[in-house]
Amino acid sequence: MKILSIIALLALTGCAYSIKEVNTDGREPECVRECTKAYSGCVSAPQIGFKTETLRACRDSYSVCVDTCE
Repeated sequence: MKILSIIALLALTGCAYSIKEVNTDGREPECVRECTKAYSGCVSAPQIGFKTETLRACRDSYSVCVDTCE
């Protein structure tokens, strides 16, 4: 049972969502900065549910925001 708990913990820590994987190449820098500010506000806001879900939602929102940058 202890081994199963360790495996579950390792699996959960590997689920962190990073904005580093969002491609910002060729996007307007000022727009990307605004998206980054919005992301920062999103991850620092009071969370509802699990932190990983908040991070996923904030990362998804960041990705959509960057997609709107010319």
